[in-house]
Amino acid sequence: MQSKKTAFIGAGNMARAIMNGICSSPLKKTYKIHVYDVNPDAVKLSVKKFKASPLSSCAQAVSECEIIILAVKPQNFPEVMASIKENLTPKTLLISIAAGISIAKIYSLLGKNPQVVRVMPNTPALVGEGAAGYSFSDNVSAAHKKDAEGILSTFCKVSVLLGENKINAVTALSGSGPAYIFYFMEAMLKAAGELNLDAATAKALTAQTFIGSAKLFLDSEEDAATLRKNVTSKGGTTESAINLMEQKNVREAVRLAVIAAKERADELGK
Repeated sequence: MQSKKTAFIGAGNMARAIMNGICSSPLKKTYKIHVYDVNPDAVKLSVKKFKASPLSSCAQAVSECEIIILAVKPQNFPEVMASIKENLTPKTLLISIAAGISIAKIYSLLGKNPQVVRVMPNTPALVGEGAAGYSFSDNVSAAHKKDAEGILSTFCKVSVLLGENKINAVTALSGSGPAYIFYFMEAMLKAAGELNLDAATAKALTAQTFIGSAKLFLDSEEDAATLRKNVTSKGGTTESAINLMEQKNVREAVRLAVIAAKERADELGK
């Protein structure tokens, strides 16, 4: 079977995570990777690491490749769309990973309606542990749906097909979510240092605590509140910590933070 030419417009961290997923999977012979980026060093890295074929422009990517993965920042979308719209054909599949950019926005920038998959991945994709929500435009063919879901499977442990009106919520929850986790880790590690735990020990214990807690949550039939209560003995050390978090309104701050991220995704789409 002939490989499908798959072009990455943008070769940053997330693009390379997807390239790595494809090249590390049984699909590596199905999709032949091509890459374009305004930063020539990013292209060179992708060529060296993934044996990608370099491209000279966005227009060349669209004219030569069947599948286009748009891995550019939302603010660069108008410029990129202007450079590719003349070369798009009805057979082209656009896979966009840009936060906040709706399928309708892509159509308005292009002045035409190609096949589009909107995906919101997250940075754990860099280690093959990504989570993503995705949605299809109405005109995506069965073959291209299979392509998109196959590619997603190479770098995501969880990928969920949703109505597009839910994608900005996914952005706020799992797309931005790793930053919330690392923020919490930062605070825990700072406290560990003040309690005279060495950095290596604190890192190992903190990381495994997050990994183990996530696995326990996934494997349990109990909800997060019940699991938390199971750890929180009356009059114990955990209760003291949770009581302080409640006094400081940490729960409400996290809730409002997720909502703020969703609202920002809505703004980017406009």
